[in-house]
Amino acid sequence: MVPYRWRSGWGVSAGLFVAVFVLVPATFAVQNAWKVPVPQTISFARIEPIATSYWLSWALTLAALLTPALLLSLLPVARSIAWGYLLTTTTAGAVLCGATVAMAFTGLAVT
Repeated sequence: MVPYRWRSGWGVSAGLFVAVFVLVPATFAVQNAWKVPVPQTISFARIEPIATSYWLSWALTLAALLTPALLLSLLPVARSIAWGYLLTTTTAGAVLCGATVAMAFTGLAVT
């Protein structure tokens, strides 16, 4: 008898939920806690440097939200869930990060 393996759909669902509803608010909370300077609206004629802490806040928040995939990958039964979570959270998180950063640069973000 083949042992039952959890399917990656659970990981995809959880990863999508975390990326959409947790990543951006958690990043904003980290930026407020660290008092990270928000990038100013710029024209295309000049490019202002962006604080390293701004990029670190996005990267570290995403890395922290990917730890469940690391823990799930330790269980052979749950490895497909871990892959689904990892790929979905990383992909959706990168898209949301890019969209949020683009809105901050173009002045569409609410301050």
